[in-house]
Amino acid sequence: MRCNHAAENKQTNKIMKLKRNLIALATGASLFAYSANAEIIITDELSLYGYMDLAYSDTDNGSDESSESVAEFELGFLFETPDSPFFAQMELSFSDDDTDDTDFETAIVGYNYNENLVLSAGNILSYQGWETYDATGLYQFSYAGRGQNPFYTAAYAVGAAADYATDSFALGVWIGDSDNYSGTSYEFLAAYTGVEGLTIKAIYADDPGYTTYNLWASYELGGFTFAAEYIINEYEETVAGDVDETNGYLLLVNYAWEKAGLTLRYSAQEDDLVGGGSLEDFSMVTLSPSYVFSDKLSALVEVSFIEEEEDETFYAVEMIYAF
Repeated sequence: MRCNHAAENKQTNKIMKLKRNLIALATGASLFAYSANAEIIITDELSLYGYMDLAYSDTDNGSDESSESVAEFELGFLFETPDSPFFAQMELSFSDDDTDDTDFETAIVGYNYNENLVLSAGNILSYQGWETYDATGLYQFSYAGRGQNPFYTAAYAVGAAADYATDSFALGVWIGDSDNYSGTSYEFLAAYTGVEGLTIKAIYADDPGYTTYNLWASYELGGFTFAAEYIINEYEETVAGDVDETNGYLLLVNYAWEKAGLTLRYSAQEDDLVGGGSLEDFSMVTLSPSYVFSDKLSALVEVSFIEEEEDETFYAVEMIYAF
């Protein structure tokens, strides 16, 4: 199982990198999220990329609940030899949170079989989710689900993947390890990119611990980006009182002009419990203005109005320096 978690972007061999970026964009497997973004060229075979994310958030719910500060530093290494079909990619992430974790995220060896097909093995990011795992791919600070967490069930896990992409469609399959259960975990993806600005993805994940159905679409028109997502998570081996099934969806529109942007998002989640009953329905309206100071530095502010058992207001301020 690709591990649960609470809590993609910017040329030595241009043809290879552009093709890998096309596959990453079309499939949603962020294996090569920063390949064309690697601006620090160390040698002909090694380049670096990464980002620093500084954020502060707080929730106003009438209690004395404490606020939270987050700092994440991610450093990626891309190894490739000109004219060779083989490559390697590794990302090291340090998060200053409750666990002070330092983790290898992406850690893969890959093979460009041809212009359309990439084979890879290692610690690979899930296909799931419109809202990206890395902060640099989000239009706002929080995720759309309950507790400002992602809808999707997976992050990184050890396995092997095959991704095939053309200008119009993409197919992907990942087979790997189930962390918490005995057995094998699978993910399958189909994507359509045949209309300029439009991306539609369907992902199916089958793990001994859960089954996920994920459908999302985005469309870019002028300065606007529109997105919609629906996801179902069905959990296995739960006990009375645990969440048995989750249904979540989001609607998002972002408008960007010159250096400024504005995001409006609506999301909702329903959770059914084993043995009957359900958690209080969750919904959230998010407003997030942003500003790009340079090609490396950006910042945003978020205000989210939450309806649950008790109404809450969530605030966040975030600054990201990417290189």
